Amino acid sequence: MALTPPRGRGKRQITDEATLMEAIDLVLTAHRVDGLRSVAWEKQVEQTTQYVGRGRGSVHREKRVIQKMRSHITHIARQEDPIAARCQRFGWKAFVTNAGHTRLSLPDAVLCYHNAYRVERLFNRLKSRVHIAPLFVKRNEHIEGLTYLLTLGVRV
Repeated sequence: MALTPPRGRGKRQITDEATLMEAIDLVLTAHRVDGLRSVAWEKQVEQTTQYVGRGRGSVHREKRVIQKMRSHITHIARQEDPIAARCQRFGWKAFVTNAGHTRLSLPDAVLCYHNAYRVERLFNRLKSRVHIAPLFVKRNEHIEGLTYLLTLGVRV
């Protein structure tokens, strides 16, 4: 909607439909919603009459009509079918197990994977509470020492 602001002082208007279509496509691709939104616009024409030449007007004086055109976005709508199709692809993970269906059902397997022990979670929790600044180490001894220090902190 910011592409076509209301008329006013200092508000630049888009007068050509092709320019407006290019700007809309650019915004949709920049925000990665191309094909997920539909945009409707209309062409607005404002006509004013002016007297030809200088001075005051009269009944018999020649007049000219000046047209100011602008393309204005009227409506932006969501395309529900493509949005639902894209949302359906989000969040998929592949889980592999050697347990059979009789021993472990699919919902139980997903719960086991979600509650799995991960060392990275503990380190993240430790760093967020203690506010350890990132350390940049180059030597292997320093890396080992930092790892021992973090595991000691996790155990405590």
